[in-house]
Amino acid sequence: MRKSILLMILAAGTALVSCSSLQTISFDQLQAADVSFPNAVRKVAVINNMPVIEIKDDHGTISAEMEGDGKIATEALAENIANVNYFDQVIICDSAFRANDTVPRVNVILTQDEVQKLADDLGVDMVLSFDRVHIQTKPGILIFPDYPIPVDAVDASISPIVRVYIPSREKPLFIVAKQDTVSWEITSALSNKKIIKDGSEYAASIPVKYLLPHWDEVVRFYYDGGSVEMRDAGVCLRENDWDEAYKLWNAAYEKKKGQQKMRAAFNIALYYEIKDEVTKAKEWIEKARQLVKAGSENERLINFYSSELNKREGKLSSLRIQMKRFDDNF
Repeated sequence: MRKSILLMILAAGTALVSCSSLQTISFDQLQAADVSFPNAVRKVAVINNMPVIEIKDDHGTISAEMEGDGKIATEALAENIANVNYFDQVIICDSAFRANDTVPRVNVILTQDEVQKLADDLGVDMVLSFDRVHIQTKPGILIFPDYPIPVDAVDASISPIVRVYIPSREKPLFIVAKQDTVSWEITSALSNKKIIKDGSEYAASIPVKYLLPHWDEVVRFYYDGGSVEMRDAGVCLRENDWDEAYKLWNAAYEKKKGQQKMRAAFNIALYYEIKDEVTKAKEWIEKARQLVKAGSENERLINFYSSELNKREGKLSSLRIQMKRFDDNF
């Protein structure tokens, strides 16, 4: 799960603060999943619990409701989960669990006996059941940066349902039922079969960030320039030397007064957030708040960042629980 932080300095300029010294920076930050699995869950199975439905290779259909391909979706979900390297083993059972149903059924909840048998047969601690991929298409348009004229397209609302089971529980431990949209340019090659194939593969990517810790890019602000220390710290930041930048910001905080002192405190808060020491980051943003003029744009920026730190603090406890299996190595 360890991933190096990739930093990208973006163009300056923001509606929040008109000061020319304000810069933006983006970095990857590990985010908690929506569910925390018991540490004993090491081997998992991903099963295809969707009915076998004949797919028509129709061309020209723009508005339609379709069911996804369970085999494609299950294989893709198992691959996506395995690529995260969170569990010791990911086993795939992509043959249709509902193949013997007389009448095709979608979104079927497994019984505890079915879960127990699957866990025993596959030798796993947990079962992830891909229960449905609902695809709703409608007319749309695509706009390409280098082509000024809109292109006719098909927009599809993709709605997967994945349930998570452990044998000791009668009901699902967790359910992912989210929605996203994808589009295809209308061409002679576009057909229902392609939409179902692509939509099923895409549907498998949607649940992963709700099930497992994941990296998201976040955008933050920092102050650059205004003094030798702040200018040199900005150079260190662009070279990804956060510790040296912190030393220079701290020196500026000790030496400067007023607005320069506030800016240094603000940047030190960012340093501690990067280090995942959110409590210290909040302490420093409060120091910055004490030095800012009430009602100013700087105060609005501080309020915004304080809110982001509160959100991060609220999620860190869950993240630490989820990363316990890696000795908190994140």
